[in-house]
Order: sequence, then structure tokens, then C-alpha cells
Amino acid sequence: MPPDKRKLKRAKLIERVRTVEKSRSALAASEAEALRLRLFGVAERTRSLARHYAEKDDALTGMDLRSGKAMQKQLEQLVAVSSKQAAEAEKRSDATLGELAASERRRKRAVEDRRDLVKAIVTHLSHQ
Repeated sequence: MPPDKRKLKRAKLIERVRTVEKSRSALAASEAEALRLRLFGVAERTRSLARHYAEKDDALTGMDLRSGKAMQKQLEQLVAVSSKQAAEAEKRSDATLGELAASERRRKRAVEDRRDLVKAIVTHLSHQ
């Protein structure tokens, strides 16, 4: 196989690899963003429930009051945990979006390299 054909074949292979890499990064970014949205939704619903129990003042007995306060305390703990998980999911989502951007740059570079190689081969062949 002539050197030009080998170089072109290798450039096409690199381009395909970069395209697959970009697709995988896009999928990972999409999944991370979906998780982030779900966790932020859970955190918001938990906050809403905690507010509801904090504002509730229709306790008829001491037991009602104690159970309401216990529920409020547990919900506040859940708010802290779910907010932390949502923040971590946001960081992961941002990181995967960064990886997606980097893989897209590498893919574009591979396409450009292959085009440049084809142009160089055509120029070389036309001068023979």
C-alpha cells in the first residue's frame, strides 16, 4: 500500500474514532444533565414539604405537634442531603459538558487533518 493511502486510511480511522468518542461524550453529558434535573426536582419538592410542615400550626395535641416537628426535622435533613446530591450532579454535568466540547474539538481537528491530507495528495498527484 502506498504511503499516501496508508496515511489517508489512518486519518479516516482517527476521524471515525473521534466521532464515536464525541457520541459517547454526548450521551454521558445528556445522562448527567437528566440526573441533575431529577435531583434538583427532588430537592425542591423536599424543600416545599419542609416549608409546609414548618408553617403547619393546626396541631390539636402535643403528640400532633411532636410528630409534625419530627417530620419537619427529617425533611430538613433530606433537603440538605438532596441539595448536596443535586450540587454534585451539577458539577458532574458541567464536567461531562466540558468533555463533550473537548471531544468535539478533537473530532473537528481529525476532519480537518483528513481534508488537508486529501488536498496534499491531490496536489501531489496533479504535479506528477
